[in-house]
Amino acid sequence: MKQTLQYRMLPYNRYSAFYQERESFYRSFINQYYLDFAHNLITQDHYDPYLTKTLISPHDIQFGSSIRKVIWKIGMPSFQVKDINDFKDHKILFYRTKLLRQKVLIQFHFINGFFYYSQLSFLSFTEKTNNTLFNSVRSKYECPASYAQQDKAFMTDICGNKLIIEKGVYLTVSYITGDNYPRTLMEDQIRQRNELFSKADNYEIDRLSKIL
Repeated sequence: MKQTLQYRMLPYNRYSAFYQERESFYRSFINQYYLDFAHNLITQDHYDPYLTKTLISPHDIQFGSSIRKVIWKIGMPSFQVKDINDFKDHKILFYRTKLLRQKVLIQFHFINGFFYYSQLSFLSFTEKTNNTLFNSVRSKYECPASYAQQDKAFMTDICGNKLIIEKGVYLTVSYITGDNYPRTLMEDQIRQRNELFSKADNYEIDRLSKIL
C-alpha cells in the first residue's frame, strides 16, 4: 500500500504567516550565496584531507536526495528561500534548533532539486562544545587518535564527498557532495551568464560606434 505523506510543500512566500522567524536573521546567511561562490565551494580542493571509510552524509541523508525526502526525515523547515541572487534553481531549507545546549542553524542546499550541500552552524559555542563536536565527528567517521583537533579540519570519502570543520565566528560543519551533477548545472549557468554579458558588451560597443 502506497504511503501518503503527511505534509505539503508550501510555495515560497517570504511574508507567509507560516514563517514566524524574521527574514533579517537569515539574510546574512543568504547573501553570500552567489553562483560563483557556490561553484567555488564545491570545486575547491583542500590540502591533504583525511580519507574516511565511512560515507559522509549529514543526518544520514545521502547527497542527491530530493527536497521532499529531506523534509520527510527532518521535518518542515523554519525558513526556506529559492533562486538566491544570481543563482537559479537553487533552494535552501533552514532549521533552527539546539545541540549541546547551544543554538544551532542547519542548512540544506539544493540545485534543481538535488541535495548537494549542508552546513551546521553553532551560533554560540564554548571550547567544550568544540571538543565534543570534534570527538563526535572523529568517532562517527572512524578517524585515528592521531587525527588531531585543528581550527580547520578536512576529510573526504571514497565518493569524493567532503566534510569540513571550521572554527571562526561560528563553529561550523560543512558537507559537500562529490557528485559532478551540481557542478555541471552551475557551469551551464556560468556559461549562459557569460554569453549574455558578452552580447550586452557587443551591443554597447556597437551603439558607441554609431554615436561616434
